[in-house]
Amino acid sequence: MTAMGVSRLSHGRWRIENLEQNQAVGGPSSTLARDLVKNPERLTMMVPGAEVRTSLISLPKLKKKEMGLAVTGWVAREESAAQDEWCVSWRERRDDSQADEKKTKDIFLLYAPREDVDQQLALTEFWGGKPQRMLPDYMILDTMFRRYHQQAKNLAAWNIVFLGKDEHFLCVSTPAGLLLTRPLPADLSDGSDVSEYHERLATEVDRSIFFARQTEFNPDIQGIIVCGDSELAHGLIEKLKEETSVPAEYWNLTDCFEWEGGEFNSQLILPAMAAALALKKSDFNLLPKQSRALLGPVARRHLVLAASTTAVTMVTILMVGGFITAKVQDRYLDRARRQLEQASGRAHEAAEIYKAQRVLMTKEDHMATFVQNDTDYASVLLHLANLTPGQIIYKDLRLKKTNDQQLVLYLSGESKADTVAQAQQSFLDFQGALKTSGMLVAVGEPRKLVISTKSIHGVAVKKVEFSMEYSVQLANSSPSAVASIMARAER
Repeated sequence: MTAMGVSRLSHGRWRIENLEQNQAVGGPSSTLARDLVKNPERLTMMVPGAEVRTSLISLPKLKKKEMGLAVTGWVAREESAAQDEWCVSWRERRDDSQADEKKTKDIFLLYAPREDVDQQLALTEFWGGKPQRMLPDYMILDTMFRRYHQQAKNLAAWNIVFLGKDEHFLCVSTPAGLLLTRPLPADLSDGSDVSEYHERLATEVDRSIFFARQTEFNPDIQGIIVCGDSELAHGLIEKLKEETSVPAEYWNLTDCFEWEGGEFNSQLILPAMAAALALKKSDFNLLPKQSRALLGPVARRHLVLAASTTAVTMVTILMVGGFITAKVQDRYLDRARRQLEQASGRAHEAAEIYKAQRVLMTKEDHMATFVQNDTDYASVLLHLANLTPGQIIYKDLRLKKTNDQQLVLYLSGESKADTVAQAQQSFLDFQGALKTSGMLVAVGEPRKLVISTKSIHGVAVKKVEFSMEYSVQLANSSPSAVASIMARAER
């Protein structure tokens, strides 16, 4: 648990007045407790973005109250749960250029299980305060850029990348609002291979731009803003300059804050930004609306005293939910035990299925051995099958020879998943696997690429439909390559 208070110096500049960390037992200091009494309406809680879901939906044009009911109803239907089981915050994307053309409204929403929100709030009880708003970290970053970065008024769309100690994520946005956010992979080498990590990050950033352009909004992303850890950020910017035509620049967030407590590292940037933004009204808030509790006589005396002595310094307090208490930890352990019991029941079934699968894989191995000395269509299809994720479904698959005897593979299908983001990720994984193939070379861009949500018999189906063409280079795929693919599949 971390608490941070800031005061405003000027536009885009703040001073960190206090910082307290790991007060999991003793509660807040007397200074922090006094600030909690002084400014209860400014108490804000920031949660990790992975705990909050997002969606961008289109709904009929309704009044605000009816729109709120429609949004919460959409979440309940999407998650197959009652409306009161979810905390939802939404805002209409204000795109004046399309306001008259569209018969619907585009709504961006945040939502999280009410159970998780209540447990996060329970973490703050011993501090003696009650947060008035709750926001995910990526919304903090996106709002900070809109309000205080000079480029926000000059770009038609942008991609903000944050690289912290534990948090790695990006946001693709336009002036009308946030379009999408996604986590970035962690450095599995733990710093031993930074160059490889920069390569992976650059690939993910490029993919996010590609994804955003496939949506109906088709944003013209004109800048990549990288912030967080200075050394890691500058390495990524150099890699992006090599691999993308979109300009990339570094945003030094530490310059926005003054602090006399020592080195201002990347771990403190997000809390500091959240505290700064809490000084103004926020468009989003995951906490349900609540009536304001009356102050007791002691609190009233403290409030009057504070107003007469320190009215100029409005200190905002930030609670960061990241340290799990024993109570919350027990909940996750109980859930893990139940999942383990269910998995154990399926383990025996999986063993039987594996035995049957080994027989089929042996047959495939024989087929691979047979075709390695005789070039035919079977080797191509076998290679394609090993590259295809389970979420990809083919609707059409053809191998043809052109007039110049070039073998061409035509394939079309769809990627289905529980959410649009998962369907998109499966398609990207499929494209990435095809890209690494020495046998298949893409011919141009996909002929068809549609991201949609369709209702089939009352059930919302999220999918990515595609149609692509690949040139088959049999000379680049040796018989041993086919055999090695089968060996990896058997393992």
